[in-house]
Amino acid sequence: MEHAFTSLSSEDGIFLIETRFGIRKFCFLSDSSFRLYEPDSPISPCVQGAVPVREGVKASKDGSTYRFQYGKVVVEVDEELHIQVRVDGELVLDATQLSVTIQGGDFSLAEKEGHHTSRDSGAQHGLHILNDRPVYGLGERTGPLDKRGYFYTNWNTDDPSAHVDTFPSLYQSIPFVILFDPKATVGLFIDNTYRMDFDINKSDEHAVEVRYEKGCQDIYVFLGALPEVIKGYTALTGRNPLVPYWALGAQQCRWSYPSASKVDEVIKGYRDADMPLSCVYLDIDYMDAYKDFTVDASKFPNIATWLKQKEEDGIKIVPIIDAGVKAEEGYFLYDEGMEHGYFSTLNGETYHNEVWPGDSVFPAFIDERVQQWWANHIKEFLELGFAGIWNDMNEPASFRGPLPMDVDMGKGILHEQAHNIYGHSMVKAGAKGFEQANRRLFQLTRAGYAGTCRYSSTWAGDNQSIYDHLRLSLPQLMNMSLSGQAYIGVDLGGFGGDATPELLARWAVGGLLNPLYRNHSALGTKDQEPYLLPEPYKSAYRDALKLRYKIRPALYTELYLAETQGSIALRPMVYNYPEDSRTYNENTQVMYGRDLLLIPSLFPGQLCRAAYFPEDYVHIVTGKVYPKGDHLIDVGIGDIPLFLRKGAILAIEEGEELVLLASSKDAETLYYEDARDGLEYRKGEYSLIRYRLQDGKLITEPIHEGISPRHKNVIVRYL
Repeated sequence: MEHAFTSLSSEDGIFLIETRFGIRKFCFLSDSSFRLYEPDSPISPCVQGAVPVREGVKASKDGSTYRFQYGKVVVEVDEELHIQVRVDGELVLDATQLSVTIQGGDFSLAEKEGHHTSRDSGAQHGLHILNDRPVYGLGERTGPLDKRGYFYTNWNTDDPSAHVDTFPSLYQSIPFVILFDPKATVGLFIDNTYRMDFDINKSDEHAVEVRYEKGCQDIYVFLGALPEVIKGYTALTGRNPLVPYWALGAQQCRWSYPSASKVDEVIKGYRDADMPLSCVYLDIDYMDAYKDFTVDASKFPNIATWLKQKEEDGIKIVPIIDAGVKAEEGYFLYDEGMEHGYFSTLNGETYHNEVWPGDSVFPAFIDERVQQWWANHIKEFLELGFAGIWNDMNEPASFRGPLPMDVDMGKGILHEQAHNIYGHSMVKAGAKGFEQANRRLFQLTRAGYAGTCRYSSTWAGDNQSIYDHLRLSLPQLMNMSLSGQAYIGVDLGGFGGDATPELLARWAVGGLLNPLYRNHSALGTKDQEPYLLPEPYKSAYRDALKLRYKIRPALYTELYLAETQGSIALRPMVYNYPEDSRTYNENTQVMYGRDLLLIPSLFPGQLCRAAYFPEDYVHIVTGKVYPKGDHLIDVGIGDIPLFLRKGAILAIEEGEELVLLASSKDAETLYYEDARDGLEYRKGEYSLIRYRLQDGKLITEPIHEGISPRHKNVIVRYL
């Protein structure tokens, strides 16, 4: 017999569940999402606005099974923590509590020879989720788009060796997995900052297992079509704020440009080669003895004046800031931190390790007081004339072995719990500095957690100058995008090792749609600036760069929509074509928004390649129409295999004119514009326009008009 029962409070919408594993709480967050969690779950570092549904939820109990219904969604949870979710009567999620001890074998002999093993830790808790669907998400990972058959560990890790498919960990840990179905996709966010393992249909080919030793069970579930699942997740954890328009241009970086004169030489090199450039980064050698928030005056004299000159020349300068602070009496940052107790501690004493400046200490970024202190210095650096902040070594990385698990990183939270959110907390502090300076946010970070994109954008760490990493970059960035990160990229040409001229030219095309378009190379490697390339590679790189600048209006529009509407900009084809099974694990083609499709060369010497078009597309450069189906396309040096969906318009910029590049006489697009920097767009100072062609006649439909048009003329041009 079914018995009704009530929530903890008659008004809060939260229900108690008694299980063999202890009390759990349950609440619906919307008609397509819910939360199941332990009562003592800590305050989330990223979730904001998780408001329970207070009315309309039907709750009942039949024997040991609790049943909750809201709209079309029914959730059943029994005392064994067996969870079943149905939508319109269809079972979409079947999960059971995992509470076992993993008995690993003795792999010591293999490890002595240097082999990596995917050993789990000992006692485990978590979820066993039945699954035979493609699995996406988990942010920055190696391996293909569909993660089935792989094992990953959430533990932010700085490993500069060549990343391969078997790497369990990289620099970020985003515990968000997507179980894809064309109509009934399920997204699970397991909000636990401790080390956590994800066995994606590897040990059990019919199940995903999430395992952890410590931390509370705190699960958010999102239901619906793939775009709606991601939209719900990012509404809860955070979205990338719109970057300044200049950030869509070419960016150049090296470890390191050691002086202002060298940076000037790089800028001149671009201009002499007729290559556009928007930004140059300063790596650690701009600092005085690698000390944060300092500038070596012998290398960068009159830094404020120089930065102003670069700004007037249209070049933004972005400096690196590292997590480790030099332990040196008389250094203002160290003295301030010691005076106020702002550094991480071990057994009550300030903890020391080694990073670039030598003996170093680590700000206790989990503490809001420390965040505010750091924000003050970020604000000062921005007011000096820097255009943004590049955060690095914030896993945190260290040279004298890993930080002990019991280092206190602020507010009594130990390293084992704080590790995966240390970088997250660092850039949260940085974002406060931007806010205090009244500046539009432009931060990059290497380390992060779910929701870090609310405070910072991401580049994918130390890749290598190898074709494997060019190929890897596509599914890696697509999964980062599916995990809620909008402004993302990899180092074009590769960071470590020497890029051949052909590889660098092909990467300029292969990364054409990456929101972050940055060329970056490491200390001791061959110079990688594109103006040094021989022909025909220099011309190929230049052509890609110039096309990149033309399509910036389209790139900018999608990033605005990502922030405000929860769509994603850089897309796997499955996002746009969920009914087409050919797209489910497509790793070599990538889309931007609804309409742009890039099918790049990923191998040396390649002149043509197979391409799949899920509907009719038109080549951006040649105007050739490719009907739906399989084709061979040209991808030799100098070819740019970028295509526009038939029925779409691409807004491009040519001087003072906005050109609507149309694929047919019946087509449309959205176009967004604002001041291109600053925060006024959040006050309504922007315009969003739908341009539509109807039998060749241009129809302009303003959705929001908050500024005067930027372009003097709007011209329609057909491919």
